[in-house]
Amino acid sequence: MTRARLALSMLLAAAAAASGGWDAPLLVLAILAGIVVHWAVHRGFRTALWLAGPVLLFSAVLIVLQWVGGAADIRLPMRTVAVFLLTTGAFRVLPWSAMAGGISSRSRLYMPVLFLLFVRHFAEILLAEARRALQARSLCISRSFGRAAFSSLAWAIAALFRRALQRAERFYAAQIVGGLAE
Repeated sequence: MTRARLALSMLLAAAAAASGGWDAPLLVLAILAGIVVHWAVHRGFRTALWLAGPVLLFSAVLIVLQWVGGAADIRLPMRTVAVFLLTTGAFRVLPWSAMAGGISSRSRLYMPVLFLLFVRHFAEILLAEARRALQARSLCISRSFGRAAFSSLAWAIAALFRRALQRAERFYAAQIVGGLAE
């Protein structure tokens, strides 16, 4: 099962990388494949759609801006959605627990797997920090709109970036001490 999940993940990543030269019918198939993978992993269409919401909104705005500009080419927004769904699907399908201890330090795949594990770890940390900062902000404000609300949002995002940079510095210092950052 682990090999099948790894092969599926690599196939999805390869499809995302190759989608740059695809036409609309292949992009539609790639989007459907990404939706099916997310649906299978999350066991629900609502969760999969919620995760893809910001990218779908960006693609819709891109289509509107292209239409206003007079050059409505649907391939770029479709490619954006396809690449997002395929790459996030590839990361969701990867057998993370098997990857952590299943690869020898002498293997050629050791450093790329270690890199992927670090990226996953920091994505989870950034997500937790964002939730914490924005939840604290929502508890401090009385209204969602207005000058004070947008100011508090700016301060919360600035604090998020500052905290993320501090954690990245600590991590990099730990890697230098451990001899991995060469």
